[in-house]
Amino acid sequence: MKKNIFLLAILNLFLYINLYANELEFNTLKSNFIQSVTSEKKTINYEGNFIITKNRAYWHYKKPTKKDIFIINNKVTIIEPDLEQAIYTNLKNTPNLNEILGRAKEVNNHFETIYDGIKYFIFLKNSLPYQIQYNDKIDNKVVLTFINPIKNSQVNQEFLTPKIPKNYDIITQ
Repeated sequence: MKKNIFLLAILNLFLYINLYANELEFNTLKSNFIQSVTSEKKTINYEGNFIITKNRAYWHYKKPTKKDIFIINNKVTIIEPDLEQAIYTNLKNTPNLNEILGRAKEVNNHFETIYDGIKYFIFLKNSLPYQIQYNDKIDNKVVLTFINPIKNSQVNQEFLTPKIPKNYDIITQ
């Protein structure tokens, strides 16, 4: 009898851990977003949408200026239509949302993680990421709010592949 209770307790703990861990795990995540960046005296709000898979991401900024950011593994392509340029760079200077969410642990009704020396605070709403808050490396306060996030839906891979117009300048960093 004690053995059965012990096995049942272990099974319940295993199920709880799996359910708990799955809140921030996903195969795909897409959402509209508002990103507020506040420096000492000024706040800038960015708006757009994103699609993220396990090894790819697409961030489309609509306001205040248009910009598309494509991440494939650790390679980043930034397309800036207003400047007619595309920038190739590495992920080293760009936060990786997959890793941030994947490393997070629950602390007092929210999740926290440290990624690349920065502490991230992650808040959920209806078991989906709702908001991420952090101070970047130059001490700007960043608040990324997800609007209508959808987890594990089908994603058209075409959206995750950069298409650079022929007349754009190419910059490699």
